[in-house]
Amino acid sequence: MKTVGKRVSLRDTAYDEIRKLIVTCELRPGQPLTVTDLAEALNIGRTPVIQAIDRLAVDGLVDVMPRKGIVVSPVSLDDFMEVIEMRMVNETAAVRWAAERASRAEIAMMETNLAAIWQAAKDRNIEEFISLDRDFHRLITQSASNRILGDVLSSLHDKALRFWFISLKAPDHNIRVCEQHAAVIEGIKSGNLDVAEKAMREHIASFQMNATSQIMRA
Repeated sequence: MKTVGKRVSLRDTAYDEIRKLIVTCELRPGQPLTVTDLAEALNIGRTPVIQAIDRLAVDGLVDVMPRKGIVVSPVSLDDFMEVIEMRMVNETAAVRWAAERASRAEIAMMETNLAAIWQAAKDRNIEEFISLDRDFHRLITQSASNRILGDVLSSLHDKALRFWFISLKAPDHNIRVCEQHAAVIEGIKSGNLDVAEKAMREHIASFQMNATSQIMRA
C-alpha cells in the first residue's frame, strides 16, 4: 500500500517562509510590508499570504494597523528580558533533572550534537548553528523527562529565535556558545547538578548580554 505524505497547504507555506524571513532578520524590525510584495516574492497567491499575516500577528511577529498597513514587529528589549527570566527559571530546572536522569545514549547524542555545532560555528553556517542549538536544548529537556516543561521551553525558544540571529552578529559569540554547551554536557555527564546548573546559567547570561548589546547598537 502506497503511503501518501501529508500535503502542506499554501497558507502554511506562506507562514513558514515569511516567519523565516522575520526571525532571520532578512525582514528587519519595523520594516513595512505589503501583501502584494510578499505574494510576488514567494510566488504564492494573496489569500494564503493574508492568512499567514493573520497568524504572524497572533505570534507577535507583525503588526497590522488599520489604514497604515503591515510592519514587522519591532524588537522589544522588555520582551527579551521576560524571555530570559523564564529561561533562567525553567532551563536551570531542566538541566538539573537531566544531570540526574540522562542515559548514556542521551549523553552520547548531546556529544554528537556538540561536534556538529562546532563544525557549523567554524563554517559560519548560522542557520545550521541555530538549528543544532535548538536540538541541543531539546535533548536536555528530553533527558529531564518532563513533557510539560518541554512544551514550555519550546515556546520560549520560539520567542527567543529572532534574538538569536541578532546575537550571532557578534563574530566570536558562536564559539563561546560551543564552549558553554561543552560545559553543560560535562555537568550532566558527571551527574553534578550544581555544575550543570552553573554552566546553564552562564550560557543564558552570555546570550542575554550579547543580544542586549547588539539590540542597543541597532
